[in-house]
Amino acid sequence: MPNITHENLDALNAVVTIELSQNDYLPKVNKKLKEYRQKAQIKGFRPGKVPMGMIKRKFGNALLVEEVNEVVGEKMNNYFNENKIKVLGQPLAIEDNKVVLSINKPSDYTFKFELGIAPEFELKGLSTESELPFYDIEVLQEELEKEIDNVRRKFSNGFMEGITDIQEEDMLSISLHELDEKSEMKKEGVIKEETFLALKDVVNPELRENLLSATINDTFDINIFNIEDKTEEHIRKHILGIEADKEINETFRLTIKEIKRVAKAELNEDFFNKVFPEQGVSTVDTFNEKVKEEIYKNYKQSALNHYTNLAFDFLLEENQLDLPEEFLTKWLKSSQDNLSKEFFDGEEFQNFLKNLRWSLIREKIAEQFKVEVQYKDVEDMTRNEILRYFNYQIPAFGEMMDGMLEKVLSDKNEVNRRFEMLMDQKVLENAAENMGKDMIPVNKEQFEKIVKEHQDSKNKLHSEKEKEKEDNVIAE
Repeated sequence: MPNITHENLDALNAVVTIELSQNDYLPKVNKKLKEYRQKAQIKGFRPGKVPMGMIKRKFGNALLVEEVNEVVGEKMNNYFNENKIKVLGQPLAIEDNKVVLSINKPSDYTFKFELGIAPEFELKGLSTESELPFYDIEVLQEELEKEIDNVRRKFSNGFMEGITDIQEEDMLSISLHELDEKSEMKKEGVIKEETFLALKDVVNPELRENLLSATINDTFDINIFNIEDKTEEHIRKHILGIEADKEINETFRLTIKEIKRVAKAELNEDFFNKVFPEQGVSTVDTFNEKVKEEIYKNYKQSALNHYTNLAFDFLLEENQLDLPEEFLTKWLKSSQDNLSKEFFDGEEFQNFLKNLRWSLIREKIAEQFKVEVQYKDVEDMTRNEILRYFNYQIPAFGEMMDGMLEKVLSDKNEVNRRFEMLMDQKVLENAAENMGKDMIPVNKEQFEKIVKEHQDSKNKLHSEKEKEKEDNVIAE
């Protein structure tokens, strides 16, 4: 068995030494050489009759290196686990010119590796004594009415007939004709006899105002590329239906052909049951209360999200963990050739250290509260993402959804990204449940202002730190 020892240079750095005898690796190497000999297809020799000397020359050193690395890696990981040594990054081999791996001269070997050690620490700040602001967002009457209006539209059975005025929520059926330099219909110009325009998507304020006071058959000469806040490519393809390179004038005549306004669902028991099935909602007042509860539930989730962001910053501040930065720099340089000096001098390296500190804190919290993320959690998260993307217009289960899930989750990076997101979410939610909350009543507008100011403050602090670094570089 390999002999393994390690020496702590300080609290965050160590050197591990592994001594291998020939018996630790050579029997496996010889076994693989024999297997290669049986399978080797070399001109002039029958299978299984290739001289072992030729097999050794062709494959021996590669197999030796492979087996030695495998034994070293396996034994080192077992040693770390048995001795509860938490390593950051990967061990870095200390070069020794005396060590030469050769199949012709197998020997006993001694390898040494640098280690970056995770700091030992007691978690601070995870206590009810740590009070952070938690915003209790009130549902205003106007917000309730707006949401009820949206729900009635969602459960609409069609459009109203005979509409001649235009309102903010309307959809317009329009035609578009390309004009020439004299503002007349261009001969052989682009004509789109029918396309649809949602008034809420019109970004030109003058056109928007004109449309709100217009009616059927009214016309307006417009810059087609300013009609919506979309790229020229999008407007060409989806509004005009023309090729990307087709030459056109930007001025078009817009004619209103029809005004489409959703016929809102009636406030009756049949509608209530569609929105809240099997919940016994039979009156307008009860329906309004249920809608208000749903809005409040969403507001509370937004408040919790902000609280967990505050908890994240607070826990990082309370647990300013020392890390083996010199080792981590060396490890990153050895594992990623494309990292520049600017990476290590700038914010990217500091973000790497911040994320590493958070992963250590997160691990402590997860261990304390037995937080786990299962593959089914990742699958459910992805399913909900897909449903939201298609505006819940596809079934949550079935062949179509299974195909989309398989496509997304076949990418290991996507699975890992979602796993990390879910672990962060679960850990921070557990932290939030066990930390103090200074309940502050606000309305939605006030809450959004608070969140924006908090983010602006973080951005400003980031900019100041970056400027300070630049000034230091100039001074040097």
